[in-house]
Amino acid sequence: MIDSIFLDELYKQFSWYDSLFTPVVKNCSSEFFHDGLDYKLVAISTNMNVLSQNDTFFVTKVKINSKNDVYIRISQDAINVILDKVLGKNNRKFELTEVSELEAKIITAFNDSIYESLAPNFTIDPHRRYNEILHLTYYVKNESSDASAKFIISVPRDILSPETIETKANNFTDMDFLKCPVEASFLVGSTTFPVADIKRLEPGDVVVFDNSDSSKMTLITSDIRQEFNIKPNAKIVEPYGTVNGNGMEESMNNSNLWDNIQVDMFAEFDKVKVPLGDLKSIEEGLIVDLCSIRQ
Repeated sequence: MIDSIFLDELYKQFSWYDSLFTPVVKNCSSEFFHDGLDYKLVAISTNMNVLSQNDTFFVTKVKINSKNDVYIRISQDAINVILDKVLGKNNRKFELTEVSELEAKIITAFNDSIYESLAPNFTIDPHRRYNEILHLTYYVKNESSDASAKFIISVPRDILSPETIETKANNFTDMDFLKCPVEASFLVGSTTFPVADIKRLEPGDVVVFDNSDSSKMTLITSDIRQEFNIKPNAKIVEPYGTVNGNGMEESMNNSNLWDNIQVDMFAEFDKVKVPLGDLKSIEEGLIVDLCSIRQ
């Protein structure tokens, strides 16, 4: 897993890698295969990107010192995209297991050309072992057919000196997002019931929640839970006493092992969308008019 600090650094360096590698790849492609192929850098990672899983690659390895190599991997599908563009659509699909000597030489020469064009940007210590490898994942697309596939350039991170984009000023403030809706739930209460009692519930039955209070609710959004006070409308609050639910006192002779399992039950409103500004103003002890919350 990539460390979050390093990941943030890669985000800021992505534009530099794109501006260095992509023109080289495009120029080499135009020289070997003429125009009509487009290349897009889609990912940079220190682990082989998940986009490379389940693919077969033609690999060119270029030794940069006694301990490290640069790898250029073109997927079998990417070779098909290139050959279809250069030679025209062919019913015979390219298979790496059946690659001809000529095809292998063409692909290797293309990969070598990419490395030779990139090499002036590398600073290589002939005796150092570079442990951290960057994998730049590209998609090559045939502009006339929209067919696309991937290839990957893998280089030691420390042989490059990328420039990092520094944020000079905050382009946004919290005030810019106060009207943005945030999805939230309002928890009324919770309790624990045996499965047997839940199975006997019918429409119209009254359920008393142990962990509930008519003057409090809990706001839940993402991993944030915040309790706040409410002022219920006395006209719609109904008193309750001892409730004898239909069948709640019936014999347990027909119960089974599962009926005794205790299950948590929660009561909450349907999810609503609350403006971020309103959400930020909710804090413990604040009285909130629920009628003002609309989806």
